Amino acid sequence: MSSRRVRVTGLGRPDAGVSRTKKQQQNQGLPRQHQQQQEAGGGGRAGREHAHHLFDELLRRDTTSIFDLNSALSAVASESPAVALSLFNRMPRADLCTYSIVIGCCSRAGHLDLAFAALGRVIRTGWTAQAITFNTLLKGLCHDKRTSDAMDIALRRMPALGCTPNAFSYNILLKGLCDENRSQQALHLLHTMMADDTRGGCPPDVVSYTTVINGLLREGQLDKAYCLFDEMLDQGMSPNCITYNCLLHGYCSSGKPKEAIGIFRKMCRDGVEPDVVTYNTLMVYLCKNGRSMEARKVFDSMVKKGHKPDSSIYGTLLHGYATEGYLVQMHQLLDVMVRNGTQPDHYIFNILIGAYAKHGMVDEAMLAFSKMRQQGLHPNIVTYGTVMDALCRVGKVDDAMSQFDRLISEGLTPDGVVFRTLIHGLCACDKWDKAEELAVEMIGRGICPDTIFFNTLLNHLCKEGMVTRAKNIFDLMVRVDVQRDVITYTTLIDGYCLDGKVDEATKLLEGMVLDGVKPNEVTYNTIINGYCKNGRIEDACSLFRQMASKGVNPGIVTYSTILHGLFQTRRIAAAKELYLWMIKSGIKFDIGTYNIILQGLCQNNCTDDALRMFHNLCLIDFHLQNRTFNIMIDALLKGGRHDEAKDLFASLLARGLVPNVVTYWLMMKSLIEQGLLEELDDLFLSLEKNGCTANSRMLNALVGKLLQKGEVRKAGVYLSKIDENNFSLEASTAESLVFLVSSGKYDQHINSIPEKYRPTAKSRAV
Repeated sequence: MSSRRVRVTGLGRPDAGVSRTKKQQQNQGLPRQHQQQQEAGGGGRAGREHAHHLFDELLRRDTTSIFDLNSALSAVASESPAVALSLFNRMPRADLCTYSIVIGCCSRAGHLDLAFAALGRVIRTGWTAQAITFNTLLKGLCHDKRTSDAMDIALRRMPALGCTPNAFSYNILLKGLCDENRSQQALHLLHTMMADDTRGGCPPDVVSYTTVINGLLREGQLDKAYCLFDEMLDQGMSPNCITYNCLLHGYCSSGKPKEAIGIFRKMCRDGVEPDVVTYNTLMVYLCKNGRSMEARKVFDSMVKKGHKPDSSIYGTLLHGYATEGYLVQMHQLLDVMVRNGTQPDHYIFNILIGAYAKHGMVDEAMLAFSKMRQQGLHPNIVTYGTVMDALCRVGKVDDAMSQFDRLISEGLTPDGVVFRTLIHGLCACDKWDKAEELAVEMIGRGICPDTIFFNTLLNHLCKEGMVTRAKNIFDLMVRVDVQRDVITYTTLIDGYCLDGKVDEATKLLEGMVLDGVKPNEVTYNTIINGYCKNGRIEDACSLFRQMASKGVNPGIVTYSTILHGLFQTRRIAAAKELYLWMIKSGIKFDIGTYNIILQGLCQNNCTDDALRMFHNLCLIDFHLQNRTFNIMIDALLKGGRHDEAKDLFASLLARGLVPNVVTYWLMMKSLIEQGLLEELDDLFLSLEKNGCTANSRMLNALVGKLLQKGEVRKAGVYLSKIDENNFSLEASTAESLVFLVSSGKYDQHINSIPEKYRPTAKSRAV
């Protein structure tokens, strides 16, 4: 309400019917009834309309006391300060009590200038203002974050006018300071009150101490808060339930359960009865920390003490159960709640639906959603968002879109959470057109997604090979002025590299620098890897050299990528040179780098060099992987060094490693090529004994190799194993069977093939 519309007459003129003799001025004190009403923070008990009507009736009377008018004005003021101000303009006369009411109205309505004007009128009239007259103004100033001004009035101007601040005045100041995070100043003011008390001033009360303790706790000064609590006890002040609740909440919020429990026990020992807030504070802490079963004990204790839980307390425990997956306990508590007469509200239904959604129980979530409507509750945006998330989790994105349309038809405005849920769901179901359409609608509604949202969307698109769409999303970020960060650029760069468009990735790197975003090691590694995969090792090395000049130090991943690229392009000398330089520079190698070097040497006919490096690693007890052994075994077998390969295979167990499927396949393939089929069977048995399970790919490869060698009987044995494990026959294996039948060479062995595979072979042969 504008101050121009509030016409408070009488602030600049002497009041009609008010004499200003000294004796009358001294008798203009506030009625006791009004003082009690003001200190309690409320006016008359009648409703605003009734008080307004009563005020009109009083004005129509020939003789009406100012006391009655003030009472009616106070009753209206408690409900509507603005209306009370308009009624004040109709009063034929006013006294100090009237102006106190007006000051309170102006302060609560936010018109502090009018409040000061009314106070000025009181002072000019010569009345002796009491603390209650100032207190509402002090409260208004503090509410307006002008606590310093309030302190100047209370501590300097009030005493100068012969008015001593009372406990309410000080408590208003203490709260104002604490609300402005000035609890240290509040503590100093509290100590000032204590010092003044020895000289007949205003002593702090339990509200004073509790206010400052709470302020200290809110600012994280737990030790000071507890010291003040001890000080309070030393002064003979008895803490009340609110004091203990403040300490309890402070300790719980700071993750100090032992101290919180200690305060709770002291509270009970001191005979202070915990209230619902006490119990709820403990329950909230326990549930947030995954201790809902302990929270239930607190709940049961509360009920036993005669406290009736409200919907909020039930919600706290239900949410704790839901978060920890205790759905049975959640249902049982819900039944207790309904039996005790508390019906589920929006918050409770949202908890239930969210719990079902989290555990993939979509049907149960939708049933709760329906029950909510049956009970006359209209789903809010949180409810819809939870339901849509549940549907998207199980791929029912079309149903989620139907709910989206429904919420709009019901007049609800979708928020960012709803849009993000649907867009991620659409992306997961490859409905990219609709996802982009929804993203544009989201922005059109004034909900601008953040960088994290766009990065997630870019990542989805790039992984699916839709780099053109990803670039469109990137351009949208530019248009709507969303900050692009290093993850944004690196994600799109990776998308281009995966699509083989390394030059586009390089251009984007240049644009990234122009945009003021500094590339990191991952950015450079992505493009270097892209160059290497495309055989452009010179470009990769050039970018590698640029990294250091740009202030980005290459890591082991960068070096490993370059080494792999050099070996792939058969630049053995350059690879060895880089390897030696890395050793000289003190770069620590990981097993991944050693595997790249060993494989690179083996693939380039440097198996002996690889063996020397391998044996050196064994000597220094370097932690090797199965893959390391597989690289060396494969190289030895390809070089016809079967005995060395067998020794290496046998040494796996000695080093605490178990041969995997790849290791066994390498050895089995060699045995088949050598015609050692009995050893093949023995090796297969050892595979099963060592806890390694043959997979479909291995068995199909084994059968294919045996058929290729004409070992039809043995192939039949392993075909049976494919059947036993319910694996499918791969296309390459089926083709080998067709070739075998069509050649006619092995007709006498055709019965060795399991019957279910013979029709396949014969039909394909035809």
